[in-house]
Amino acid sequence: MPKRPDPRWTAPEGVEVPRLHLYNSFTRRKELFVPQSQVITWYSCGPTVYDDSHMGHARSYVSFDILRRVLQDYFGFPIHYVMNITDIDDKIIKRARTRYLIQQYRKSQMQWDQVYEDLTRALEHHTQAIAATTDPDKRKMMLAEVEKVKNAADALKAATEGEAVEKQEELLKCAEGVLGEWLDQQKGKEVTDNSIFSELPRHYEEEFNKDMEALNVMEADVVTRVSEYVPQIVDYVAKIIENGYAYEANNSVYFDVAKFDAEPNHYYAKLVPEAYGNQAALEEGEGALSAASAQEKRSPNDFALWKASKPGEPAWPSPWGPGRPGWHIECSAMASEIFGESIDIHTGGVDLKFPHHDNELAQAEAYFNNDHWVRYFLHTGHLHIDGCKMSKSLKNFITIKQALAENSPALLRISFLLHSWKDTLDYSSNTMEGSRQYYKMITEFSLNVQDLVRRAGLCSTQWAGPEVALQEAFNAARVGVHKALCDNIDTRTALDSIRDLLTESNKYMNSHSQVNSQLLVNINCYIWKLMKMFGVPHGDKSSSGGQGQEKVVGVAEVVGNIREQLRQWSRDKELEVGELRGRLLGLCDTIRDELLPPLGIRLEDREAGAPSIKVVDPVELMAEICAKKEQEEIRRQEKARKKAEQEAKQQQQKQEQAVPPINPKEMFHTSEYSQWDANGLPTHDAEGKEITKSQSKKLAKLMEAQRKKFEKWQQQQNS
Repeated sequence: MPKRPDPRWTAPEGVEVPRLHLYNSFTRRKELFVPQSQVITWYSCGPTVYDDSHMGHARSYVSFDILRRVLQDYFGFPIHYVMNITDIDDKIIKRARTRYLIQQYRKSQMQWDQVYEDLTRALEHHTQAIAATTDPDKRKMMLAEVEKVKNAADALKAATEGEAVEKQEELLKCAEGVLGEWLDQQKGKEVTDNSIFSELPRHYEEEFNKDMEALNVMEADVVTRVSEYVPQIVDYVAKIIENGYAYEANNSVYFDVAKFDAEPNHYYAKLVPEAYGNQAALEEGEGALSAASAQEKRSPNDFALWKASKPGEPAWPSPWGPGRPGWHIECSAMASEIFGESIDIHTGGVDLKFPHHDNELAQAEAYFNNDHWVRYFLHTGHLHIDGCKMSKSLKNFITIKQALAENSPALLRISFLLHSWKDTLDYSSNTMEGSRQYYKMITEFSLNVQDLVRRAGLCSTQWAGPEVALQEAFNAARVGVHKALCDNIDTRTALDSIRDLLTESNKYMNSHSQVNSQLLVNINCYIWKLMKMFGVPHGDKSSSGGQGQEKVVGVAEVVGNIREQLRQWSRDKELEVGELRGRLLGLCDTIRDELLPPLGIRLEDREAGAPSIKVVDPVELMAEICAKKEQEEIRRQEKARKKAEQEAKQQQQKQEQAVPPINPKEMFHTSEYSQWDANGLPTHDAEGKEITKSQSKKLAKLMEAQRKKFEKWQQQQNS
């Protein structure tokens, strides 16, 4: 038998597969993402740790965490992620110094006459600072501080002898900001202990890490602290001088912007070219303690790489004398130390574009003498509070801890997922309500699927029209999610695809008595796999370990108490059947509404069969029940109000019915008129002038209305 030829196989034409594009701040458009090597190198600007982290920080670091998780867990890129901690900075120095001086001032236990005198001088100094302030928000905040101090001083003057100590403490507390600034001016130069400048950032770094853990933000692979990299920064600055792009002046070192920008292979202000020469932004970037450096620069556009330390500032040795790093050089040196001459991704808040990130780029490219230190620069958008810029002066400054006291980490993350990471996000009650509704939608679907499997088991029914339609919706959702994530990690559109899928899934569940639970489980698993990938916390953490055992014991106690109640009722021979039925129904409601919710168990009655049983977060369930009770109380009060209004109206009507209305023939017999016709309608006014036709028509209408009212009353009396 002759050998048969091998079967032919033709490759399918296939479809065009979407590829990941990211919005690159360099080009201000979405670019195809092409890593330089097998492992993505990623540097993220971390916090300057001198105060509690606020929602602006959450906006950046939760967004970066979402991007990182999607690239790593969805697209499968290995990532080496580095974040810095800025623990040497003008803000830190000033804050640490003033806190120390306030503490020393309190310990000195001065007489209150001297305290009053010092406060007067501090207020005078503060008033001068207000006059020199151009920022309206800052000016408003400073004026509010003055008002608080004055009010506290007035309260102390009016205090009784027993209240004096308490009011003195309140005054000192209110005056810390004003008094601290004045003390810093007077004695700041005398602070020489370097440990004072390290304790403050260490404390707030720990608080920042706690906040990030609470928000479910993954830890960085490497954390670089400026204080641990000062020798490397010194070497970095020396190399930039050697390359001809920096100069020493009065023991400080400055970057020569003009020299750098004049080179053919270099470009200053790549990210924001239009900001070149923006002196206000450049001065802010130099820091509050560097105002005198302007005279040392060759050009106002130059910026500090190394700052000569003045009395009252921490200092490290360098070839140019004792000093400390400039703000911008810190990131350039530390990122270069870890990653070398080029980084795949650099992230930061949009407010850091200029001058910080543009200066970072210039320094690193001057050091390596290249033009590609960063390949993709990603910037998160601003965060507003109820449509306004977040500001302490506007009293809308919200710390992460405050936000977490009102919203769960899951809700906060959902709110970020529902918005583009590069656009402005408005943190408001409406935003959080939208997040709450979305999270409830996906969790309720999950609970319904779990309850379905518990009651009916895992089954795969015949694959008919409804199943085909739902599978097609499932397929469309997965394609939609993938396209959205490829398109600049567009989580908002991805979540819209999930919303559409859940709409179809709920229709399927509600429209058919027999459903394919395996298909629903597949959809539920897919959704929560995505949520886990996005970093959305899910489930009751108390269900594991010892706390899980406590929940079992709690349920056992409920069952035991109910059993004992039933035993007592069964022994009561005098209990009537009707009363027993009422007690049993009441007990059923108590089990559902009072006994099980604290354990995180929600019972939902169904028209037929056993109730749905859903295990949820007990805290969220109790909050939901409290909110429901509040709404019921509001409805009850509204109902009572309407009832009272109705009763009052009826009472008024009764009173009106008891008093006979004026006979229409007599209603116009007043001093306004002098003559009337046979029906009582006026024909002449009080002066004897004849009533005009138009006036007569108006009076006739009034009389007709009164006639109807009078006749209605007569009928009611007769009946």
